[in-house]
Amino acid sequence: MHNFERFLTEIGWDPSTVAVFSDFDGTLSAIQPDPASVVPIPGIAERIDRLAERLGRVAVVSGRPVSFLQGFFSERVELSGLYGIEHWAHKRLLVDHTAIDWLPAIRTTVSRAVDEFGEAAVENKKYSLTLHHRGSTDPELPKRMEEWVLERADLIGLEARVARMSFELHPPIHRSKADAVADMLQGIESAIYIGDDVGDRPAFQLISALLDEGALTSGAAILVRSDETDPSLERVTTDAIDGPEAVPALLDRILETIGSE
Repeated sequence: MHNFERFLTEIGWDPSTVAVFSDFDGTLSAIQPDPASVVPIPGIAERIDRLAERLGRVAVVSGRPVSFLQGFFSERVELSGLYGIEHWAHKRLLVDHTAIDWLPAIRTTVSRAVDEFGEAAVENKKYSLTLHHRGSTDPELPKRMEEWVLERADLIGLEARVARMSFELHPPIHRSKADAVADMLQGIESAIYIGDDVGDRPAFQLISALLDEGALTSGAAILVRSDETDPSLERVTTDAIDGPEAVPALLDRILETIGSE
């Protein structure tokens, strides 16, 4: 049985072969009505930085752009943005070149989304966009947004995705958080992935599959639960904690296990 407790018993032997991957929104930070106002839970960034000093790999894997994440984490922490379209490591930003071709379509779609739903509802991520309906008093808004997103996806060729209290449009590049994590597993023997949303499902499934195959010797897929959690995520994770407020204690247990140099 692979889970967080077993992970802890094995990571002390060689921390350089250990990786910690984590989502950002709803995992390292509390969900906020205004996406631009989101910040990490107090003390989280410091813990992530200390882990990055000791472990083989520590990365934040997010649907956010790298430019947003950079304001919170040190250069020791790798950042995978926009589901892996962007990757920041060693002071260098890499962008999937196929996404660049879609910039004009994304800009046009952002402009039309603002006209349709208002600027406050539209999150422009440069290479993708998200429409948020959290906090809306209009019961028809989620349906209108979903229909609009599906129509635009069909018309332009973008990919529509459902997320927590939101809908997304992405270039038709088949990248997921699992792809982003897979790209960072070279030399890694033990790994955990921490997340909270349906966008984290592929990464949860990847970690579980690698554990089952023996490609990872230990690890865990850890769900950060909330009132909005999709119940199906319980079936693809090995452990669960209640809310991002519980993440600092989880990271502290890793830090205590590997000790200080």
